[in-house]
Amino acid sequence: MAQAERFLSRGYQGVVRLRDTDAGPVVVKQAMGRGLALWLRRAMLRREFAVYQRLDGVPGVPRCLGMEADGSLLLEYVEGEPFRETAAALHDRERFFSELLRSILAVHAAGVAHADLKRRGNILISPDGSPVLLDFGSAVLRSAGGGWLNGLLFRQVRRMDLNAWVKLKYRRRYELIAAEDRAYYHPTGIEALARSLRRLWRKLSGRQLRKARRRRRT
Repeated sequence: MAQAERFLSRGYQGVVRLRDTDAGPVVVKQAMGRGLALWLRRAMLRREFAVYQRLDGVPGVPRCLGMEADGSLLLEYVEGEPFRETAAALHDRERFFSELLRSILAVHAAGVAHADLKRRGNILISPDGSPVLLDFGSAVLRSAGGGWLNGLLFRQVRRMDLNAWVKLKYRRRYELIAAEDRAYYHPTGIEALARSLRRLWRKLSGRQLRKARRRRRT
């Protein structure tokens, strides 16, 4: 008997569905496409499976329930609301971000850097107000035999994870960073360049908007 599934989302790895099983709902990440595209997406899911093996037991990370014959990744379903939609309704921000930091540091200690925490849809708020980390498809694994390049990449992405935590906690108001949190904020060169370009764009677009308003008045 086929198990009922419903669509959740679509991403670069394929499609995500929620499957009803006798043991409860299960998240299914399935590669889509044909030929080389399908092969690459299945390879990405196998790599993500390896990431979840490293993270087994880490608080705030859903459990991996294995892989199916077609290469689909099975994950524990965790009830909650996306951070991007409910962040303003947090009842205890300090507790939430303290727990989120502990989860991020535990992920790093397991040799994994998430790489996409600035995307607020990758963080879930559980019914009790705790954070849950989602989507390790872009994660970087620290490999003992990976050499200096792997080590450099892991350190850079680890910094990006912590910078993302600061960004989310302080809502990009970096001048408000508390003394005890400054140790976690060290923008990478790419991030610093992106911030400069963003400020320049806002300044230029603001000038254009003011000019347009003046033209309308005359």
